[in-house]
This record gives sequence, structure tokens and C-alpha cells, in this order.
Amino acid sequence: MKVQRVLFFLLVAGLILSACQPQGDSAVPTDPLDTVRTEAAKTVAALSTQIVAADQIARTQTAVFALPSATPPAMQPVSYTHLTLPTDPHLPPAFSQPSPSHARAGDVRTTIDQPLPDGSQFPPGTVFTKTWTLRNAGSCAWTDKYAVVFSSGDAMNAPAVLPLTKETVPPGGSLTISIPFTSPLAGGAYRADFKLRNAEGVLFSFRDPSQTFWVEIQVVTGKVDLVAMACSIRWSNASEDLPCPGLPTDARGFAYTDFAPLLENATQDDEPAIWLGVQQIQDGILRGSLPVLLVPENARFSTVLGCAPQQKSCSVVLRLSYQQGNDPPVEIASWQKAHDGTLLNISQDLSALSGKSLRFILQLEAKGSPQGDTVHLLAPIIAP
Repeated sequence: MKVQRVLFFLLVAGLILSACQPQGDSAVPTDPLDTVRTEAAKTVAALSTQIVAADQIARTQTAVFALPSATPPAMQPVSYTHLTLPTDPHLPPAFSQPSPSHARAGDVRTTIDQPLPDGSQFPPGTVFTKTWTLRNAGSCAWTDKYAVVFSSGDAMNAPAVLPLTKETVPPGGSLTISIPFTSPLAGGAYRADFKLRNAEGVLFSFRDPSQTFWVEIQVVTGKVDLVAMACSIRWSNASEDLPCPGLPTDARGFAYTDFAPLLENATQDDEPAIWLGVQQIQDGILRGSLPVLLVPENARFSTVLGCAPQQKSCSVVLRLSYQQGNDPPVEIASWQKAHDGTLLNISQDLSALSGKSLRFILQLEAKGSPQGDTVHLLAPIIAP
């Protein structure tokens, strides 16, 4: 009996120690990825993002009538005390892929959530970032020898290969990866697919080896629809970033879309709008920093500005600026709006900026007290 017990424990120990070891030639099935696929069948996929874009949320109640806007002031540099704009993450250059070796049975990954819907719309030449949260659902630790590898589709200017992690991610642990992309200049549907690669150079994913994790977008030419890309805009107050979509009860400030808004003049419209609210402090602000995009030829910024119907104390300034690279922001125009039962039609010429890659910045400012400073931007677009 003692001999049998010893043999039993030695067998169990051998199995445990071999779980994360490369499989020898005698252990490799006809298809060397069968082991990976079997393990990967335990995973479930979902994707998580920051950038995000194109929220379809909160349906309340909206219309248009307008007053002509005043002649905008000349463009002048403008200083934002706390303005901090996002930058593309620093990523190493691509390096060549080694030829696949033996798969590890313990290499399994799970992706979690997908807030950026497939088919999200971007204008041509837009810089955006996709973020995934990956969980190590296998039995082998992920190390700095693991990598994320572009698998197929249109890379959209993303690196071909980048390190998965700088630190060890144990089984059951999670990490977040972000990859920058640039939307192509031609309109149409685009998709980039990625897999992970282990220390032996073997790609691994789900049971079906053709499955991947990906980003999929639509490039829309002719106009930039701010409602469609509302949550790829970085919303913030003077000190912190804000969630998107926000809630109208959030004292930090908010932005959310509305596909049937009730306007200041008490009419309801069938065009979509973005509702904006400043931070509830004296002279509170709300800032929206768009992704870097290629300005269309002969472009104009158009929208209908109004206060929320019941907010009689509403009194705000809306500013439109642009930033090129790391240069200071330059103000293009500003508009004042108080609750008076009318709507302000905005049509701002941007033709001087056509063909440039810029970041536009919208800033809503309270004039003193923030009480009631909630406004709608009806059908906001940048288009010829």
C-alpha cells in the first residue's frame, strides 16, 4: 500500500509540474494547437474600452428655430488653467515574430465587456484608442515575454506587435491594454484583429483558432457627427475626467445624448442632441476634447444652442477652440446664451483649417452661479 501511495503522489506531482511546460514532440497532437483550443473553450469573451464612442443612450425629449449668430471674433490664443489633453500611449516599435513552437496547455485568455460597439463611426484621419481588459484564465503566468500581435484586417496604423505586460500576471489575474489607431482616409468598414503570443512564439485564443479580439469601425466621410461619437469625446471639468454617458444629477458636470430632446422653446425635435451641464461650483465648466481628426474641406461647425426648458436661471458661454499637436489651444469663436425662450443657431466657418489634423475643444462655462446651467447642442456637426 505504501508503495502505491508513493507512486500515486509522484504521478500527481508530475502532472502539476508539467502543466506550464512546453509539450514534447511525443505529446504534440496532429494539430499542435488542439491543447490550446481545448483549454480556451473555458473562456468567455467581452471587450472593455475608454475611447470610446457612439453611445446610444437616454431618450428624453427636442426642435429648431434660430437667431443668426454674431460675427465671431478673430482667432486668438486662449489659456485654459487646467487643460490637460490625452496623448497617444507610448508604444514600442514592432518586432519580428518568431516561428511558432510548442503550445502551452495553460495559455488561455478571456476578454471582458465591449462598450465600444462594432461599427462605431469616426471621420477620416481620426486618432482614437481602443482598450481591452484581459483575464488570464489559464494555468500559466503571463510575463514580459508575452505579446499582443496584429492578426488580420486593416491595422489602421496600429503596431504589428507590442509587449503584453511588463509585470507578471498570474492565473486568474487581469490586465488592461490600450492600442492607438488612426481611422483610414477612405470611407467604409474597417476591422483589426489581434491575438496573444506566448514566450515560445505560439499564438493563442479561443477554441476556434480563427477567433480573435478586435476593433471594428465605420469611417464616415463628409461630416463629423458629434452625437454619433459623443463618448469618444473626452469630457472633463476643471480637475477631473467625467464618465460618458453622464447623468444629469452629477454635480461634477455631465454629457449625454438625447434622440427626442425638448428644447428651450418648448418644442420637441426628432434630431439628436447632446445635453451638457457644468460642474456645480462658482464659474464651473464642462470641457469636451474631441479626438484628433482631419478637418473636411470647406468645413463648418453647426448646431442649435439652447438652455433646458425649465432652467430659467441658465446663463452660459460656449467656446470653440482647436489645438494642433502640443501647441496652446486657439479660440475660434464663443457664444453667450441665457434662458429667453429662443434658440441660437450656430454656423461657424472652419474652412481656414481644412485639411489639417486638429483636436477641437468645446467648453461650456457658467457665468458666476452654475444653477440651471444645462444646455443642448442640437444636431452638432462639422461638415462642408
